[in-house]
Amino acid sequence: MNLIIATSNTNFAKQIKGKIKDEDCNVLEIVSCVEDLLTCISENPGKIDGILLKTDLAKKHDDYRLEVLSDVVLSIRQTPEFEKVIFTVLSDYPEGHPLLAEFLGMGIYNFFTRNGIEFTVNNLIDSFKKPMSFSMALKFGTVNKEIPWRRDLSKTQTLEVKFTNAKAEIENSGKLKDEIDIEDKIEVSPETKKTSMDILPKTKIPIPNLNISLPKLKEKGGMNESISDEWIFEKNENSFKIKMPVVGTVVIGVASVEKHLGATNTAISIAEFLSKAGNSVALVEANKNMDFDRIHSLIEGEKIILSEKEFNYKGITHIKYRDDMDLGMVYTKYQFIVLDIGDIRNSSFKSEFARSHIKCVVASADEWKYHWIEEFLLNVESPEELIFLVPSSDFKTTNDLESRLKKHTVYPLEKHSNPYEVPKESEEVFEQILRLYLKNHGFRIKGKHLLLTAVLGALISAICFIFFI
Repeated sequence: MNLIIATSNTNFAKQIKGKIKDEDCNVLEIVSCVEDLLTCISENPGKIDGILLKTDLAKKHDDYRLEVLSDVVLSIRQTPEFEKVIFTVLSDYPEGHPLLAEFLGMGIYNFFTRNGIEFTVNNLIDSFKKPMSFSMALKFGTVNKEIPWRRDLSKTQTLEVKFTNAKAEIENSGKLKDEIDIEDKIEVSPETKKTSMDILPKTKIPIPNLNISLPKLKEKGGMNESISDEWIFEKNENSFKIKMPVVGTVVIGVASVEKHLGATNTAISIAEFLSKAGNSVALVEANKNMDFDRIHSLIEGEKIILSEKEFNYKGITHIKYRDDMDLGMVYTKYQFIVLDIGDIRNSSFKSEFARSHIKCVVASADEWKYHWIEEFLLNVESPEELIFLVPSSDFKTTNDLESRLKKHTVYPLEKHSNPYEVPKESEEVFEQILRLYLKNHGFRIKGKHLLLTAVLGALISAICFIFFI
């Protein structure tokens, strides 16, 4: 796979090149400005598989020239020789920025933002091998209207891209070879008067070895803020330095592909199922939603938040989220630990989810929400180990989702308002998921009973022997 890395930060580009060189990726060239990008692609028709584009490429001094960058990318996308080249955008700007909306309109769906999909070597390479779906990228089409931009993106735009012969263009224009520009032209007819805010520039693609000067478009307020060029491939380790769970403790992580899908209810139901079966269970609030404080207050009939760090209800130890919580101590006390992680995207417990023996993911089976699952799979380690749970669904719906996922098992969960009262159907699902670990615990308990019986038998025999002697 042949790639071009396009960013004004050449040190960063070299870092990326070094990380992907062993992954069957060949970096044809590192380009540090839009002029070099145009020259590079003109020299390599049919050889380029993908372009990693950072949004600082058009920067000159303090001017980021984002509109110029957009026009240049559009001209490349409109060129038949490069229509199959895959773009992956590394954006210093968040969802809602007009630049990303324009890229989406060009058919570019691969976006990495600072708080979005985890920026790892594997995810970067996968974005070229298997581009993200339109449904995943659709959120980048929503524009924050408070960000100044050259035109209203909700209106239809008129674009004309011309690819000219450089020699003929020189003769017709009278320009010297080293003065050929990418020109902005506006055509206004008497019938339809349009301003420069309504028409995309007509962009001419240069042939190689030409000195190209781009017009400097001054960004309007809010575009020139200082942006750090430091991107980190791997996420920082979890702030909680926890060793692997001790032998005998089973950790169950419950995450969700999006907020408000029922991860906490599902975690409570799993803990209730385990407690009802006679196991010692801790339910850990591994998120900052403070739901356990509210549950505690409701149980105690209080109208204030209770300060205790944990409470017991129905045989389950509920451990509330606190900044100073010590999970290491929790892992040594219980047979089962259920982690209520919830939305995992910005969770500090992501590494704990990766360590879990059983990884449950609460999802929706709605087809128009499938992009949540796609994005989730890009944000977790070992996605092949995930078990998907879909609340308020039936087997037909989950079977359809399982067929689409192909590599993952999907279970339906019966709808119920009280998570501490687990329906029989959900109990059967939990038993199916946990059967291996429940059996192991059963053998362990049985083994302890046998050992105790043997010891007592030996003591009785010894006492009888001494008595009769």
